[in-house]
Amino acid sequence: MTARTSPFETAINAIKPAIRPLYSQLVLSPSIAFLLDTTTVEKECGKDHPIYRLPKETVPTPEVKKMPPFDDPFKYLEGETYTTHDIYSSVVEDVLFEPGNGLVMTQSRKIFAESMYPNMDKITIWGAFLNQSFLKRKFFEQPVETIPGYTSIYQGLPNGYYHKFIDLVPRCFLLNDPAYRDIDEIKVLYADPTAEAEEIIVPKIIPENAKLVKVEPGRLYRLEKLILPTFLTQFGSGYLPQLYIKKLRETCLPDRPSQQNKRIYISRAKSASGLKKRHILNEEELFGELQKFGFEKYVLEDYSLEEKIELFYDAETVVGAYGGGITHILFSPKVNVLELQIMAKMQTYYYYLAKALGHPFEFVCSNKANNRENFSVDVPAVVEILKKWHG
Repeated sequence: MTARTSPFETAINAIKPAIRPLYSQLVLSPSIAFLLDTTTVEKECGKDHPIYRLPKETVPTPEVKKMPPFDDPFKYLEGETYTTHDIYSSVVEDVLFEPGNGLVMTQSRKIFAESMYPNMDKITIWGAFLNQSFLKRKFFEQPVETIPGYTSIYQGLPNGYYHKFIDLVPRCFLLNDPAYRDIDEIKVLYADPTAEAEEIIVPKIIPENAKLVKVEPGRLYRLEKLILPTFLTQFGSGYLPQLYIKKLRETCLPDRPSQQNKRIYISRAKSASGLKKRHILNEEELFGELQKFGFEKYVLEDYSLEEKIELFYDAETVVGAYGGGITHILFSPKVNVLELQIMAKMQTYYYYLAKALGHPFEFVCSNKANNRENFSVDVPAVVEILKKWHG
């Protein structure tokens, strides 16, 4: 269900697909190949080097057929099924670690691909990594310290609110592999600033022989033995493996039955003038209709993470704009999710997160050219979906 697009926005959306491939071919690809040359554990350590994998999962995604075209970086996710990528960890020795970006390098300064977010598009890589301070460290600086024994990492890029929960923190889960059970101590390295998601969830999902150790961002460290974890998710997809979801639910959810009696509308009113706006311009009209279905409005910036976990644990239905607030469906045993998309193209993070969690998912699209604008919602379309769920 898509709102009308203005002639100007139609022109912008038509030009972008033509410019992106040319820019990528002439500028991004050569720059990244030279400045961010990569390798893999297998290339550096050989095919027989021990690697500890999670089983792959494949789920049907029939809803994709009815969706608008995926935003360009997410097109690889279009399909009638979704299969998780190769998720694993392995021990690498005598490597360099740069906490600011979460990158791990060989002594010859090649970046381990396992320390980079899978399938990240080149424009995002350009913005995230090609900055003067990282390039200076990569090419010229020496390690400030050697950390002996076994270490591991979880922080990296991207690191927004959603990404902390869904992409970064879950990497710690791979330390629970039986292969690491007999190690006396694993130092889990982290750098400030940390988010509530890290402070609350990481200590609950790492094994007993793991200990959190702070390092300084913007430095290089030499690590004697690093348990290098891949990302459990990938660019455009919040699909988390079932083993991780089981661990999270066992350790982080309230020790009581879920009431499933909250109908939550996530307001982004406080984001209206921020960098990642996504405020709903006709929110008053929208919420007027939502109230008829028993919804309450929540500005999640006003709640601690513990309070948000309790709130979403009792959720029956969640309605909200594309943004970090929807991330908290992670703590809902069973919830209807209605995502209000900004653009006429699908942004797919929360669809695949909902798919992993087993939550019913619906969407209504707007018509903006990018995902950082305030936008208006097709209220009748929202009402029609809610009628299906709540009569």
